Amino acid sequence: MQKKFIPLFLIPVFAYTLYFVVFSGKIAPKHPFEKSGLTDDQNTKVAISDFKGKVLIVTYFQSWCGDCRRELPELEALQKQFPGQLKVLVITDESFEISKQVKEYLKIDLPFYKSEKTLKEIGIHRFPTTYLLDKKGSVVESKVEGIHWNTKEIQEEILRLNN
Repeated sequence: MQKKFIPLFLIPVFAYTLYFVVFSGKIAPKHPFEKSGLTDDQNTKVAISDFKGKVLIVTYFQSWCGDCRRELPELEALQKQFPGQLKVLVITDESFEISKQVKEYLKIDLPFYKSEKTLKEIGIHRFPTTYLLDKKGSVVESKVEGIHWNTKEIQEEILRLNN
């Protein structure tokens, strides 16, 4: 009886393919922030760098995304818990009419910003993709499809970043 032989070089190829299939999209892009211009609901151009000096949570949002809608009230509660110490920015490529409807439906008061490019064009493929940035604009933490931000660990991190 002949033994079947699997070439050794196929093992790393298989491992890489498995890793790519399982984890692709689960890792947040490193710095999508400056890849697209932003506008606020008054059609004023805004950049993430305009907020340097503040601790930020930046979330990339789509209205059809259930986890995105569940995340926003948590983020708003976190911002209310740290007035003047934390700013939450919601970035979407959808219209401001849709953003307004979402805000009314969820009864939230977070600022929405419209990306000039589609979110996919700037590397955001899974939603929500959310980042915690320090006062210098460096990413401290990121989560893809992670909706729970109002945790003791994040609260402690926000306090640490503000000291």
